[in-house]
Amino acid sequence: MAVWPDRPTLERLASLPLGTTEGLRLVGPGTWHVTLRFLGDVDDDRVPELVEALDTIPADLPGALRCRLGPHTAWFGDRVLQIPARGLEDLAAAVRSATAPVVPVRSDPEPRFNGHLTVGRATGHRLDTRARRSRAGIPFAANFGVDSFDLVASEPSRPGRRYTTLARFWLRG
Repeated sequence: MAVWPDRPTLERLASLPLGTTEGLRLVGPGTWHVTLRFLGDVDDDRVPELVEALDTIPADLPGALRCRLGPHTAWFGDRVLQIPARGLEDLAAAVRSATAPVVPVRSDPEPRFNGHLTVGRATGHRLDTRARRSRAGIPFAANFGVDSFDLVASEPSRPGRRYTTLARFWLRG
């Protein structure tokens, strides 16, 4: 499940001064999103069940949602360069609760939601400390209204992943 930034946020992300670094593959503008729950490989025949389960969420959430990105870039471990995302915790919990009967939680307990927008991934080898430090802490702050979320399929492609929206769910508020 994904929440997509609005156009002004996408334009600001596109101007983020990340440069190029050997061993770091930047994530392109068409794939910037905040993941609400990663489901992994799901059989196509389970998609209608997921859609039905997710259809119950918009009625459960009170008010309008805002996603706040920032205040700067940071690393998840050694491989994922990201911008923290806040404000979607209730939506992520609702998604997890609705989808767990269809796609069970893979670990007990399931890791807590750690909202973020990925901007780059280390490739093949570990980036050296200097390269990692130069990409962490780049200021970026934005916020955008969230009026929907998508069930997406993710497929490998060149140069990165390709996301296809399978269903969109509109929030009330």
